Amino acid sequence: MTISLPRRQERRQPVYREIADAIAREIKAGRLKPGERLPTQRELATQLGVTLTTVTRAYAEADRRGLVRGEVGRGTYARSRELELHPRVVSEGPISLATNTLLPVEHIDALADQLAACAPRGGETAVFEYQGRVGPVRARAAGADWLERLGLQSNPDQITVTAGGQHAILVSLLAGTDAGDEVLVEEFAYSGILELCARLGRRARAVAMDEHGLDPAALDAACRDGRPRALYMMPTLHNPTSVTMPARRRQEIVEIVRKYGLFVIEDDVYGYLAPDVRPLFDNFAPDRAVYVTSLAKAITPGLRVGYVRASVGLRERLEAASHWTVIDPAPVMVELAARVITGGLADRIVEWKRSETAARQEIAARMLAKFRCQTSPMSPHLWMHLPEGWSSDAFVSQARDGGVVVNGAHAFMADKRAPRKAVRVCLGTPRSREILEQALGRLAQLPDGAQTPHSMVV
Repeated sequence: MTISLPRRQERRQPVYREIADAIAREIKAGRLKPGERLPTQRELATQLGVTLTTVTRAYAEADRRGLVRGEVGRGTYARSRELELHPRVVSEGPISLATNTLLPVEHIDALADQLAACAPRGGETAVFEYQGRVGPVRARAAGADWLERLGLQSNPDQITVTAGGQHAILVSLLAGTDAGDEVLVEEFAYSGILELCARLGRRARAVAMDEHGLDPAALDAACRDGRPRALYMMPTLHNPTSVTMPARRRQEIVEIVRKYGLFVIEDDVYGYLAPDVRPLFDNFAPDRAVYVTSLAKAITPGLRVGYVRASVGLRERLEAASHWTVIDPAPVMVELAARVITGGLADRIVEWKRSETAARQEIAARMLAKFRCQTSPMSPHLWMHLPEGWSSDAFVSQARDGGVVVNGAHAFMADKRAPRKAVRVCLGTPRSREILEQALGRLAQLPDGAQTPHSMVV
């Protein structure tokens, strides 16, 4: 048995993954037999001319895939091909499909290198100091650069840098509304906006949706019947329903917003997955709209940096709200964001995420064919309509009993009393496609009708 690597110019992924792939090839070809001992990590590092750390990561990756097993004091041994074809799940608990996140595993080392470069020994001390109300021009310029990738021409004077997307929504509510104001939200809305409205004393009011997104007639009626101050909406790859508003619907919504003078918060956190769809922001009055996005979804969850685009006059209120809440976004994270965007790493990660999202959507379409799922080929999640006999709460409970965590419809509803039979299934949370397939297989095996869930809290 000989483990070899492709030539350097032919490698398309980190070396540790190439080594794990080589182990898989040896097992598949029968040259590495079940129970056969692999070289020690030090021996293999010497043989391949790589670092010991690289081989350690490679063996850990092979173990995660179910290709090998390690025995303390004895070594690393090959497993059977059956385990290669049906990888085991490392997590002891249920598999979560409840959080919209996709860790860029192919680019973690590059991100770590950029993070280290943010604060070199003997270098500048700016990332350890207060940044001031306006923040560094470099950070705002990077934000403007990022928004241009999302279809929104901007300049640094129009950008407020925030501590993530949730903070971006918070400062937008503080800048554009007051306590007691009514804020219109979609019938199913990102749970974070509902929580913020409740905590800030704003009244979230749901507006009906249809297969094209926010219903114009329902929006017009809500404006006539009440005195709403603002509208929060996600017109592109809506969370949780995956709907992207078509052009005609967008124009209808714009006309109603202009008619009633609503303050608009446009959340475009998933816009990086829909490069051909332009934001609505430029269609609204300059001082009556903000556009918010962040890097947690597009790059990696730990990069807690968001951007708000607004008129220069409105930006003063946004900056003040940001200062009241966090003083400054973490300077190290802001600098990392700027480096990732301007250096091109962000573009490479986005390209990988688009490809990975499309692949996971194909898996979901195959595994969940028995369900009616509302989604799109580039959505990071899907909205699963439940069969007759299921309630959202019952399905969530039985899915958890079956080892999978999903979110029920009520988590996204301002009016919790309304009966809804759907769940959101996030496709990026599992670390691999194999684990995702296993989780979706568990969902597909749930019975066609609801059983009495013994773990429900009534």
